[in-house]
Amino acid sequence: MVKICAIGDFHGKFPAKLKNRIKKENVDLILCTGDLGGSDKLLKIVFKYFEEGWYNIVGEKKAKQYIMEDYNSGKKILKELNSLGKIVYLTNGNWDFVSNAKAQRIGGLKLKSYPAIIKRMKNLRMYNKAYRKLDVFSILFFGGFVTSGAYLDKKVRPEKERKRYIKKNKQEIKHIMKYSKKPVDILLAHYPAYGFFDKVNYLGENPMNGKHVGFKGYVKFIKKNQPRLFICGHMHEYQGKKKLGKSLIVNPGAAFDGKCAIIDFDEKKKKVKSIKFVK
Repeated sequence: MVKICAIGDFHGKFPAKLKNRIKKENVDLILCTGDLGGSDKLLKIVFKYFEEGWYNIVGEKKAKQYIMEDYNSGKKILKELNSLGKIVYLTNGNWDFVSNAKAQRIGGLKLKSYPAIIKRMKNLRMYNKAYRKLDVFSILFFGGFVTSGAYLDKKVRPEKERKRYIKKNKQEIKHIMKYSKKPVDILLAHYPAYGFFDKVNYLGENPMNGKHVGFKGYVKFIKKNQPRLFICGHMHEYQGKKKLGKSLIVNPGAAFDGKCAIIDFDEKKKKVKSIKFVK
């Protein structure tokens, strides 16, 4: 039996109580869904204005200040994860500083990417759009940005923009389906699958409230491949499990709220034996 801690969505905060609980559980390894850093000020601004040019709204000086707060808080989380003394497999979230980060996201600053920082950390491994066969099971890492289901809706996006997202969505689905014939035991992602833990219910101003923002490609992959376990995050509103065919879908909850999931995985039978949600 392999004891797994599923965790993600730190946004700069790793409560001591949660760290102690993970140590007490004596897990074998940790699977992280990403979104490591965060600036509360920046998060509120981005959620309020979404894609309406938050950078220009707050001004260059403040934007860079918030970005640095965000970036440094993520570096701190990486150090804390590394200090747990367990191997941590990460896939990046939409909020993480990776080499292909949007120009506005880094504000013109010269920042060392999180993957580059992780290379010098003994216990951390970060992968994205990659298949890895470990000693006890196989994992497909498919994190980062993927097209939200809501972006394909005519009521949400102008037609020209929607067509661009439809094209992007097809490419992403084609990419993940390349792995559909491989023996995937665990799919580790950041975004949820469309229709599963993906309806926005943000307690604040957000134009996406009430919309489903999951990725339809995950649904297609799960139906085809039937991995025993799909771990996702992104949606801070949720914590729980659901079934899709033979696959168990798990959102461990937001780490900044002190949440995670402890999963006992039978590596021989390739199935989840039990799951506990830390609240």
